[in-house]
Amino acid sequence: MIDDIALTGERQAAARRLLRTPVLSWRTHPRDLALVRAHSDWLVQRFRRVLGYELVVEADHARLVKAGPPGDAPPPRRASGAPLTPRAYAYLALTLAALPECGARTDAGELAERVRAAAAEAGLPHDPRARAAERRAFTAALRHLASWGVVAERGEGALDDHAAGTAPAVGLDVDAEAARRALAHPPHSASGPAEFLRSARDPDPDTDDEGEVALRRLLAEQAVVYREDLPERQRGRLARHQWRAAAELGALLGCETEVRAEGVALVMPDGDPDGDEEAHLPGTGPEGRAALLLVRGLAGRVRPPATPARGAEVPEGVLAEELDAALPAGPGRGDLRERVLRRLCEAGLLRAVEPGGDGGWELLAAAARYGPERPRIRDNGPDRPVPAAAGTGGSSGTDESGGR
Repeated sequence: MIDDIALTGERQAAARRLLRTPVLSWRTHPRDLALVRAHSDWLVQRFRRVLGYELVVEADHARLVKAGPPGDAPPPRRASGAPLTPRAYAYLALTLAALPECGARTDAGELAERVRAAAAEAGLPHDPRARAAERRAFTAALRHLASWGVVAERGEGALDDHAAGTAPAVGLDVDAEAARRALAHPPHSASGPAEFLRSARDPDPDTDDEGEVALRRLLAEQAVVYREDLPERQRGRLARHQWRAAAELGALLGCETEVRAEGVALVMPDGDPDGDEEAHLPGTGPEGRAALLLVRGLAGRVRPPATPARGAEVPEGVLAEELDAALPAGPGRGDLRERVLRRLCEAGLLRAVEPGGDGGWELLAAAARYGPERPRIRDNGPDRPVPAAAGTGGSSGTDESGGR
C-alpha cells in the first residue's frame, strides 16, 4: 500500500513538472527527465486521455505538446521574471527556425548569420549583429533556449559576454531534435495570428466530449476559471461536469479542487522536490513575497461581494497604501511594482479594469482565500465537500500557501 502511494506520488510529480515545464532536457532537468522516463507509459496514456495532450519521451529530452494558450497567456519570461520583449520573442522564433540546420556544435556568430538569413527570408529586418540592442535581444532568446536544454553554452557566463559584445563567437552545443520539437504547433498557412491560435485551441467545441477536454485543459493551465468568463455552452458543461473534471485532474496531478459559485481553481500540493517555486504564491524572491503581502493586505480591506460576482473595486488610495507596505524600498521599485501586479493578474487574483490599469483595479473573488476569514468551499448548487485528490490525503484544499 505504501509502495502504491509512493508510485502514485512519483507519477503525479512528473505530470506536474511536465505541465509547468513542457520541454525537459537532460542538460537542464536530469532528475525530472529520469522520473518522466521511468513512468513514460502511464504519463503518455493519462495526458492523452485526460487533456488530449501528446507526450514525446526520448533518451535526452521529453516534450509535452499542449494546446494553444488559454486566453491571454503570460509571455515567456527571462530568468529575472521580466517578460521577453517582442523583439526577443521574434529572435526566439527565428533561432528555432535556424537551429535544425546547425550541427551539434556551433557558435553564436555562425548562428547569428543563420538567424539573419531566416529573418531576410521572412521579410523581417532583424539582424543580431547590427547593433547592441539587437545582440541583447538575440542573447535573451538564446538564454531562453538554454533553459529548455535546446542549446548549451560552452563556458560559464559566456552568453553574458556575448550580450556585452566581448565574445562574438561563443561556443554552443545544439540539440537539433529538441529544437525541432520545441514548437508545439509549427507554423502553417493562416490568414493571421488569431486564426493560427484558433486552429491550435477551440475555446468552445461543439461536442460535449471535446468540451469536457477543453474545460479540463483550462482548469489545468489557468490559475482560476471564472464562470462568467466562459462561453455559455462551456459554462453549462462546467456546472454539469466539474466534479468529474476534479477527479480526473486530481488523479493525474495530485491536486485538489476548490469549487465556488464564482468559479473553479486547482490547488497544487506544496513541497515538490526540485519544484518550480515561482509557479506558486508566494514563490521565492522579492516578487513572490511582495505579491503575497499585497494580496493579503487587499483581501483584508476589500471585501468580495456577497453575490457570485467576479470581483470588487479596489479604491485607488487602498492600492497605493498596500503597495507601499508590500514593496521593499530601494532602486527598481517601480519595475517590481509592475511585476507584482502582473503576477497577481496572471494568478486570477487581480484585474485591471482597463489595459494598463488606468481605469482602476478589481480584487477578484479567488483573492478571498488570502483574507483573514476564508469562506467555505461551495458549489453553485448545494454545499458539498471537495473530494480528496488521489495521493494527497483529505485536506479541504484551502491551505493559505497553496496556489499555482
